[in-house]
Amino acid sequence: MAERNEVLEQILRSIREAEASNAEPDFFDLLGIEVGTSDSQTIKNSYRERARRCHPDIAGEDGHYACVVLNEAYATLMDDELREAYEVERTVSAHTATSGGERDNLRDMSAQDTDIGDALRRVPYTGEPLSKVVPADHWACKVESEEQLSKAVFVDEITCIGCGHCATCAPPTFRNLEPSGRARAFGQWLSTEREVQEAIDMCPVDCIHWVPKEQLAPLEYVMQHVLRERLDVGLMRSGRGQHRLKDVFIKTAQFMKALNKE
Repeated sequence: MAERNEVLEQILRSIREAEASNAEPDFFDLLGIEVGTSDSQTIKNSYRERARRCHPDIAGEDGHYACVVLNEAYATLMDDELREAYEVERTVSAHTATSGGERDNLRDMSAQDTDIGDALRRVPYTGEPLSKVVPADHWACKVESEEQLSKAVFVDEITCIGCGHCATCAPPTFRNLEPSGRARAFGQWLSTEREVQEAIDMCPVDCIHWVPKEQLAPLEYVMQHVLRERLDVGLMRSGRGQHRLKDVFIKTAQFMKALNKE
């Protein structure tokens, strides 16, 4: 019993110290494993042992509270992508006590990594595009050359003003989202290259881009799950609030860096 209470007390202490600092508890510390551990069996064994010792039937209400946080730690560290994103956040947060201008830079980095980590916890990144991609031999596919297969079309929804021109030029490819009216690439190569290029040329704010095919999945993920804030299209058309816009291409580079731990 004493040993079990010691484990529970250590977990509760980690949680409460983190809460007092307005931070997350260290997931590696909660599970009692070395920082950077990626072996799933080690993570699982440690989690099971600690969850057993903190089970509410044994430890009561405090045990329930500890288990809730343990479950979050376990779910994060058992998933390769979530664990890598968490380690990036953890590394930045470990340096937040640095003084002067460097502290400000780290705070900015922490905010960037946090929104990426939050997105990955909500919706795991699969590496697959979010727009519809039909096989080259599908009747709806309008691919006419091998060169076309190496690129894709992407809409920067942050700068889109919802004019609707793209959906008029290439309706199978572009859809307007409700209620904002902003455009999104619904499918790849469901229109001819000429039709898509016409939509690009007609766009008054240059928010539609040809991108390398391998960049499509991360760009779409960041656009839809990381950079979720949007200005009202009325403000966009009036030119106000432009200083608040974020660059999806820069953010996607940060996203890939977080995934690759570069």
